[in-house]
Amino acid sequence: MSAVSTLQGRLGEFDEKRLLLLAMFVPFTLFFVLVWGVPIGYALGMSLFSDPTGAAEFAFLGNYVDVLTAELFGTALWNSIVYALSSTVLSLVLGLGLALVVNREIKGGNALRTMMIFPYLLPTLVVIFMWTFLLDPNVGAVNQFLLDYGVIQEPLAFFSSTTWAMPAAIVASVWKYGSFAFFILLARLQAIDPNLYERARVEGASTWQAFRDITIPNLRGAILIIILVRGIWMFNKFDIIYLATRGGPLDATTTLPIMVYELAFLGSPDFGGATALAGIMFLLLAAVAVVYFWAFKPEQEVTT
Repeated sequence: MSAVSTLQGRLGEFDEKRLLLLAMFVPFTLFFVLVWGVPIGYALGMSLFSDPTGAAEFAFLGNYVDVLTAELFGTALWNSIVYALSSTVLSLVLGLGLALVVNREIKGGNALRTMMIFPYLLPTLVVIFMWTFLLDPNVGAVNQFLLDYGVIQEPLAFFSSTTWAMPAAIVASVWKYGSFAFFILLARLQAIDPNLYERARVEGASTWQAFRDITIPNLRGAILIIILVRGIWMFNKFDIIYLATRGGPLDATTTLPIMVYELAFLGSPDFGGATALAGIMFLLLAAVAVVYFWAFKPEQEVTT
């Protein structure tokens, strides 16, 4: 009888754990389906119709074919990749450099740490207004500085040049969002055991060797998170480039989000094509995320 009672007790305990897991899992699943799954499914469904907001006609993959074969698609995809990669990498480098400086507890480090949050708090419109003024060919401080030191012979219209419009937008983005990488990396740097550096110094390791063998391995997880999150955000970024250049000049800064906007709201609205392009962006980023998690296995940073 005691064995039967013990078995019944274990089965009851198992049922209680299973019910507890279900009670925690079901609300999260419902929240995920309602907040993310339904909108994504609805948008992907709309992309299969030629005019989803009017007299909808089922087009199957016709909208996708039209978007992929459009002349502007290749340019917009390339601009999105350049903008996302450049702004992410530069934000990471800038954030790492400043985090290393502040982490050394130099004089003024606290002031620098406080100042780093200001660009992130400013509205995007204010940031674009400021950078448009700084880069203005007539009264901009940047042009005046470059002319005074003989770097250029005549003023550059940065946001109106097919050569400089994208770099100017990238600089504005890095200035605004570089603090994201800074604070994540600084927090991780401050969690590294100082005894590791002391031990390396005793064993004769140089500053570069300590950075390579201690700092970088400990920052790997944070760096991977920054690359993934910031890369996705910048690939989908619309406001900075659109406010600065409207995608011009001559489509030099037209990215996929801007192309979606133009398809949906400018000229003859093509909501089917716009939703198809948004679906293509979603599938591209999903594929990148799958490859990212398969190649880098960031979850190991948590479990180890």
